[in-house]
Amino acid sequence: MSLQWKIDECSAYFERLRVRGWCFDSSSPIVRVDVVFSTQTTVMQLVSFGQASPDVAGSIDPNATHCRFDEWLTVPVGALGRDFTLRFTFEKGRTFESGSALENACRGDPYFACWDHFVDQLRTLKAGVVLEIGSRARSAITYRSFIPQQLEYVGMDILPGPNVDLVGDAHELEALFGRHRFVAAFSRSVFEHLAMPWKVALELNKVLRPGGFVFNSSHQTWPLHEEPWDFWRFSTNSWRTIFNAASGFEVQEAVCGEPSRIHAIHSNPATYSLPDSPAYLGSASIVRKIAETSLAWPVELNVASRENYPPGELDRPPS
Repeated sequence: MSLQWKIDECSAYFERLRVRGWCFDSSSPIVRVDVVFSTQTTVMQLVSFGQASPDVAGSIDPNATHCRFDEWLTVPVGALGRDFTLRFTFEKGRTFESGSALENACRGDPYFACWDHFVDQLRTLKAGVVLEIGSRARSAITYRSFIPQQLEYVGMDILPGPNVDLVGDAHELEALFGRHRFVAAFSRSVFEHLAMPWKVALELNKVLRPGGFVFNSSHQTWPLHEEPWDFWRFSTNSWRTIFNAASGFEVQEAVCGEPSRIHAIHSNPATYSLPDSPAYLGSASIVRKIAETSLAWPVELNVASRENYPPGELDRPPS
């Protein structure tokens, strides 16, 4: 099919949805684009379709000069945050309904691609054990199925629950597993909840075999959650300050993704332009162990944080 389309933004603000993107078919002109919410049986026309699109013409097709759309839709409350499709109507009346708009919007995002790259590296391993830190199934989300069959999976968490093979503290990995147990390790939306993430990096060095690699994802921007155990936010450069030559690692990949906008409730000269500044919800990295480390951080968890770990569920963004 010659149809190409991309959702650049589908952001919800109160009861409105901003839909921004483009669509183009080189074989048949598109004359109308509708947003279709299947759960609400709601269809809304994108009347803005046909805006100038010199960027698309330059990268996709010289004839794609007016194929952009950008508008605000007032949608049913139940549809906000839900998936939708696009219905394209062509010049001779033929229609075609797209696949998932949310999947399309995420396609190419470095944050999600970084996880794919980690799984691709796992597939190259012939045998070994992979550790997940923070494996408890929150909202029925687990990652055990992503581990290739030739590898063994161990899921640990600070609290017992579904998908937890061992209960323990990530700050004490060597005491739990011994040295050189794992060929790889990963965590998702965990590092912001670690009281001393630099200590966990040192512990990962101890339990990883030489050449072992680690995937971590966390937040670059996110509201406060699971307080008082919400400690950190991570940029691309944050991973390099924790996983470096001194701690026995090299960074293979470090990215930010899931672009977002920050709005100040009380706007002033210092904050009014925040929505136009780069911000991201997610940050991720893949690092590789290149050497043993002699660094140590002999601080116990009850010294670093005097608060008890909350019994509630830690939240994770959709992945």
